[in-house]
Order: sequence, then structure tokens, then C-alpha cells
Amino acid sequence: MFAALCTLTAGCADDFKTVLNDKYYEDDTPSREPDITEQTLTLGSYNLWISSKGTGDYLWTNRRTVLAQSIVKNKWDIFGFQEANGTIQNELPTLVGQQGGKYEWWFVGRDSQDGVSGEALGIAYNPERFELTDKHFFWISPTPDEMSYGWDELGYHRIAACAMVTDKLYNKQFFMMVTHAPLGATARAEGAKLLIEREKMYNPDGIPSILVGDMNAAMDDASSKTLRTHWNDSFLTVESDFISGPVGTFNGHKITADLTQATARIDYIYSRGDVELKSYKVDNTVYGNIYPSDHCPLTIQFDTDYEKPAPDVVEGSGTAADPWQLNSVSDWNTVAASINRQAEDAVYTSAAYYRLTADIDFDNKNLTPISFTADNTIYFEGEFDGAGHKLLNVKIVAPGKSCGVFGANKGTIRDLAVEGALSTEFEIAGGIVGINAGVIDGATFKGDITGGTGAKTIGGIAGQNKGTLVNCANLGGTMKTDAPKDPNMGGIVGQIAKGDDGLGRYVINCYSRVDQLEAKHNDVGGIAGIVSDDSFVINCYSTVEKITANSSYASVVGYSKKGNLQNIYGNSACPSKSAANSAVGSDKAAGTVWKKTTFALLSLDEMKSGAVTVPSSGESCANFAAALNAGATLFNDTPAATLPGKPDVVLRKWTASESYPVLEK
Repeated sequence: MFAALCTLTAGCADDFKTVLNDKYYEDDTPSREPDITEQTLTLGSYNLWISSKGTGDYLWTNRRTVLAQSIVKNKWDIFGFQEANGTIQNELPTLVGQQGGKYEWWFVGRDSQDGVSGEALGIAYNPERFELTDKHFFWISPTPDEMSYGWDELGYHRIAACAMVTDKLYNKQFFMMVTHAPLGATARAEGAKLLIEREKMYNPDGIPSILVGDMNAAMDDASSKTLRTHWNDSFLTVESDFISGPVGTFNGHKITADLTQATARIDYIYSRGDVELKSYKVDNTVYGNIYPSDHCPLTIQFDTDYEKPAPDVVEGSGTAADPWQLNSVSDWNTVAASINRQAEDAVYTSAAYYRLTADIDFDNKNLTPISFTADNTIYFEGEFDGAGHKLLNVKIVAPGKSCGVFGANKGTIRDLAVEGALSTEFEIAGGIVGINAGVIDGATFKGDITGGTGAKTIGGIAGQNKGTLVNCANLGGTMKTDAPKDPNMGGIVGQIAKGDDGLGRYVINCYSRVDQLEAKHNDVGGIAGIVSDDSFVINCYSTVEKITANSSYASVVGYSKKGNLQNIYGNSACPSKSAANSAVGSDKAAGTVWKKTTFALLSLDEMKSGAVTVPSSGESCANFAAALNAGATLFNDTPAATLPGKPDVVLRKWTASESYPVLEK
């Protein structure tokens, strides 16, 4: 395909005569030149017009070359774009490159939860000059973190995307957002409020901010008025001597369109903060006898003096003997940004050693997870010691693949406590980590976890466990998901699966006091949603009393597809389905080590006081804590030859408390 495009576009720069279409607007060529320096940025906005529309001269195959030519002609350093369907995504970057444009393209699709499918918008930028970090996207709707229609906009999913942009040549930084606003008046008005809300969320330090897009609105529209309460409209801000081109931007793919009318102005570039606007231009160049798109592209030139702040220096050196020491939100953000960039010259890497030296209060502001990108899964491979400290008032709101306080883990996370809320459209999400393929020892989570329609696997500690969870606890809250199928939700872990070596994995010596589990489908349990691949749940208990699900749910394990379950305890008041009076909703009894699950259902009073019998041995113990300690001893005494892949971990001692047994620190 690319070879065909090369042949098609050979010599194209000379094939189409270009002329400013000044017949349908009053000539307002700038009377003097703006003060442009080598640091001045040229930024654009362009609705590319979806390739599947248009007839005659406006067929995609007829206009794609001039569209690429117009992009190169405008000489943007960076620009936002809309209406890039699959054909445009596949062809336009190549066409632009063949004409000398040097851009990296970030496409965000509106029609899938992961932002991959459907008509896209995004940002194209010169990678030699810019770097995009902290990228996010959301839907223009009352539920912005899940794919959804908004208010009276029922025909199209509408989205916005944003990122921090760093000018690597001059160490400058600004925030950039791009959107394609709804057609529905209510959706536009409410969407404008949402754009402001999300700009504040993703740009909490208030660095210089740019918003570009096809707003589908005139200047007097309610949405335009709302946006002007937060940003400055570049057309209204730039000195009149430095404004060029027509007022209107929507040409309707007609060179006879009257662009003198303000009602034809529906594309905008807004700015906020330390942004010195130098010029503003609407480019209504005609190529041959057509416009490249049904929208005219916009350009601003601006300077900013906002320098990218030097990252805080985190004490330590990242070794086992001298770990990096974190004690503030700034420390956390510095480390997360460094690890998530995955740069070769990163100071703080995923393989280093880290330690909390104090509690960190995030004040309900959105936390950036460590070892996380929205686009793919990256793993933390070092050691993170919480040292018994807490991450407080944590808030995580975002779509993507895998997320928690850590995106994914192949290292060791120990003695970390997290309190907060996770609202997610991630496929795999946990209070501590999305995917665990390492060791999590002594971690606790307290708070609510809410999964949207795209969520598949949710756990209080880990969404999916392909490693070891030991001595962990869910200390209470509500977990629920609106996913129509495959939620796999558990108080500790959503799913336990085999590791990279093909062996089943372990959840040992854990407990969950989650208040409520609510799902619309199957495989929901107080400890684990589903146990598969010959994996293990050993010596764990759950106090959950209320579970709402379709089938395969119970107080400890929802579905044991191929699991080995020993000495598990559930709340006798908790309903179970499909198996009545069981700690397991559906048990295939297919484990190769223990086909028969050994469990006990206890009342909450029995968990607090009175003798308890260890299910696997029949040993009668004075109280529940003693029974759990006896179960831990049984695990320790079981040889590794009996337990494939038995982890080398230390089980902590259980002790009685004012309510239920807890683990010693």
C-alpha cells in the first residue's frame, strides 16, 4: 500500500496550484509582521474530514495528497486534529512524511474503551523538538471515563485527549487538549464544563494551557461563552494587526462558501496562562479547485516563558542499601514520571529500590500510577517498601489496560497501605496493582473500587495475580462493576492465573473485610473471583455479607475453575451461588494438589470469639486467630515437592483484635 502511495504522490508538491481564496472574504492581510523568535511555537488545529465522505473532486483519493500538502505548507511545530478514521490513520502520516513533514502522530479512537478503534482525534508533533507525557483521554458525557454517549448527543461518541508537551530544545512546557465537540446543544454546553473540569484535573499546577478543536459552535453559543470563562479565544486576543484570513472556518467543501460570516467560525484555539500570542491565521488556500477539507486549518504563533520545572531531588541512590526515599506527593510524581517515560537516561527506574519514609496525602487529586501508561502494560521490577506508611486520599480515574497505584508488578511491593478510591474503565484493576507477576507482601487497601462497562478483572489488592499475594488485606469499602460480562471480581484478587513458567500462582494468609461486592455477571468472591491454572488460595478469610451477581459467587471464591483451595473461611450469612452452603460459588474440584476444597463457614461472632476447627486437619483451636496460625504452620510444613512453585515467603502471625483476627506487622 505504501509503495502505491509513493507512486501516487511523486512530484505532488508541483501538481496543485495554490491560491488564497480571497473572493469570499474581506482581505485583512496583516499590516506588519509579528515579533517572531527562534523559540516561537507554531501550533495548529485541523479537522481533516473523514475519508469515507465526499464525491467527485472531494473523494478521499482525490484530496488526500492536497490534505498532506496543506499540513506541510502550514509549517506547524505541533497541531491537534479531528476526524481521522482508519484510512486517514493508515495513509496520511506517510503522505505527510513524503512531502517533508516530520511528525509523530498520537491517535485516540472514540469507539472503544482503550482508545484504539473508531474515528480518532489527536496530536501530531515534531518528535525532535517535543515530547508528550501524562497523556489522557475521556468521553464528553456524564460518565467521561467509560465509552458513552453524552446528554443529547446520541449519534456519536465524542472525546477529548490531552497531554503535557515539553519543548526539549528550550526546556519549555505547556498543557494541550484537543476535542471534537458534540452537535447537541446540551452536550456542547455540559461538555464545555467538563473540559474545564478535566483541564484542572490533569493540569493541577496550572501551567500554560492550549485547547484546540472543532467546537461545532459559534461565538455566541453557550459552550463558547463557558470556555471563555477559563481560556482566552485566540481570535479575540491576538492584536488585530497580526490576524490574517477569513473569520469563518467551515467551508462545507465549497470554494464558494462565504467565510465572512461569523456563524461559519466553528474551529477554535484557546489559550490560558503564560501564553504570549503573536499571530492568528485561518488558511483558506485552495488547491487546484478544492479545499483539502471541509474545515479551514487554524494557526497561532506564541511564546511562553514557562520553563519545565526541574524534578525534585529524591534522597537516596536506588540501591538495596540506600533506596530512593519518598515522603511527598512531589516525590511520588517525580518517580512515577521517570519510570513511566521508560527513557534510557531515566534517573528513577523500574528496577531500583524505593522506600516510603512518611505517609503521603494526595488530597483526592488524581494520582499518577507507577509503571503505567494508558497505551500498554509496563512492569515495575524493583522493590518498593512502604515501611508501614500510607498513601492517603488516593484518587485514580482513567481508562486503559491495567491500573492500580502500580500499573503492573514483577518486583516486590511490601508493607504499603493505600486508602482512597479507584474509578476505572481499565480492563484489569486493583487497589495496589493491576497485574501482579511478582510478590506483594503485607499490602492493604481501604476504599471503594468502581469498574465501568469495560472492566474485566478487579481485585482489592490486585486485579490479576500471576505471582504471589501474601499477608495482604482489604480493610473495607464497596467494590462494584457495570461490566455486562466477565467481571472476575474479588476482595483480594479478581483472577489468579498461571505465571510465565506455566505454574499456578498463590494467594496466602490474606483477609478481606470488603463491605459489598456488586456485579452484573459471574465469578465474584470475598477473596478471589476466579481461580484457574492450578493456582492456590490458602489460609484466607472473608467477612463479606452482601454479594450481588448473576452466578458463581460466594463468600470466599466465586469460581474455582482449576484451583487448590485449603483452609478458607467465609461468612455463613453470605449467600452462595451456584453451590449452596459453600465458601465457593462454583467448584470444579479440578486442582491437582487438593481436589477437595477445605473450608468453613463461620458467623461473624464465631470469627470474633470461640473455638474454631481447622478445616483440613480437624484440629480444634481456642479461637479463630489460633486456627489461622495453625493453617499457616500447615502451609510452612508442606514440602515444595507437593506445592509446585511454592513461594519462599514468611507468613505473618495472626492475632486477635477487638473485632476479627489481624496480621502482625
